[in-house]
Amino acid sequence: MMIEKSDAIYLQKITEGDESAFSILYHKYWESLFKYVIRILQDEDEVADVIQETFVTFWELRSTLDRIRSAKAYLFIMARNFAFKRLRENLKKKENFERFVAFYGEALHQADDVFDIKELNKLLEGAISALPERMREVFLLSRKEHLSYKEIADRLQISDLTVKKQINNALKALKLSLDEEYIPYLLVLIVVDILC
Repeated sequence: MMIEKSDAIYLQKITEGDESAFSILYHKYWESLFKYVIRILQDEDEVADVIQETFVTFWELRSTLDRIRSAKAYLFIMARNFAFKRLRENLKKKENFERFVAFYGEALHQADDVFDIKELNKLLEGAISALPERMREVFLLSRKEHLSYKEIADRLQISDLTVKKQINNALKALKLSLDEEYIPYLLVLIVVDILC
C-alpha cells in the first residue's frame, strides 16, 4: 500500500510534537471520519465525542506513529473502535437503566413510607450547591437544562472532554457527600429528572 507523501511528512512532524502538522491532519480527515462514524452511532453529539477522542488519543500516541503506514487508515480504525465501544456502552447503559428503574422505581414510588421526596430534593440541592462553581454550572446545564456535552462546551468555551470530566466528578462528589441510605433514591431523582 502506498503511503501519501504529505501524510508521511505530517506523521513524522507529529512524532516530533509538531501541533501544526497535527492540526493539518485533523482538518484533512475530521469530516470524512464524522461521516463514517455517524453510520455507526447516528447521534451527532456522540459522533463528535468519538472523533474528539480519536484525535486526542492519536496525539497522545504520537511517539509511536512512526510505526504506522497510513494516517488515514489508522484514524479510521481508531474511530471505528471507539464508536463500537460507545455503542456497546450505550446498550449496556440502556439495559442497566431499565434494571435500575425496575429495581429502584418501585422503591421510589413507596419512598413516602421511608423518606419525604421534598426532603430528598432539598438534600440533593444542598449537595449540588456545595460543588465547586464551574462543576456545579456544568452539572446543572446537563441535568436541568438537558444540554449535550457539546452544547455545554460551546456555551462555556471549554472542551467536550472537560464537560464529561466535570459531570463525572460532580456525580462522584454527590455520592460522597450524601448518606449511603439516600443514594439509591437520589440517583433515581437525578436519572429520571424528577428534579425541576
